Amino acid sequence: MATIQQLINQPKTAVQTLIFACVLVFVPAWLLHLMDVTGPLYWLTFTPSGWFKPWSCFTYMFLHVGFFHLLGNALWLYFVGSILEDLVGRKHIFWLFLGGGVLGAWVFQAVYSFSVYGSTGEQMQLLGASGGVSAVVIGTAIFTPRYKLFLFGLVEVELRWIAIVKVLLDFGGVFSGSNVGGYTAHLGGVIWGAIYVMGVLKGDFLQGILGILQQFGAAVANVFTKKSAKYSQMRFEKGNKSVASKASRNGHPSEAEVNAILDKISQVGYNNLSAKEKEILFKASKTD
Repeated sequence: MATIQQLINQPKTAVQTLIFACVLVFVPAWLLHLMDVTGPLYWLTFTPSGWFKPWSCFTYMFLHVGFFHLLGNALWLYFVGSILEDLVGRKHIFWLFLGGGVLGAWVFQAVYSFSVYGSTGEQMQLLGASGGVSAVVIGTAIFTPRYKLFLFGLVEVELRWIAIVKVLLDFGGVFSGSNVGGYTAHLGGVIWGAIYVMGVLKGDFLQGILGILQQFGAAVANVFTKKSAKYSQMRFEKGNKSVASKASRNGHPSEAEVNAILDKISQVGYNNLSAKEKEILFKASKTD
């Protein structure tokens, strides 16, 4: 059995580090909240209606005074963030979480300034990791949308559907009049998560938009050059088959087979590969 010292010395994942930081801040904050000592907590919260506190864009996202608020954020971050960290590494989780929290605060500030809350000077405070967590959740869903989770160990759901439901609930929450600041910060995190994953993890953001426009243009062009496109596709498929068959005769998997399997790993993870697909990857590693 591992000793306490061994557990402390073990390298922590980004998800574990962020959860630990939130728990570390929660304990004294919860005690101060119970004693109704709100002064120190005020300087950690983000308050668009109060003193300008530039550091609060960062400190607010680690501050929780309710146990279930902390638990909900920690569960989202642990179960979804761990998936993305396994695929892309720990530094991207930090960038997603911190960037989502900061942008969430800025979006909240903008909405407050141009809404009835700002015009009446209503006192509002923002605290909690929800903005950063939203960035991680949406980022994971965009990076690997078909990855499946078992909700409550019973229902198998793809991440993309969980993300869509979450965004719809956040939009509805903004107009509900309840916890407007929190739901607004969620949307800021959603925006950052989408931009970061599409711009950093999956390539240039502008290039992705141009790629969509190019595909649309190609689809329109194909309407007028259907026969030519069909003939080109047949030649392309024939060429692929000859390459694949040649690779098979040599006993080595083709590059196309390996790339298809790697794409599948990024979508559903290595454990969901079939035995044959794992064997192909093993042969390819021997070839390399």
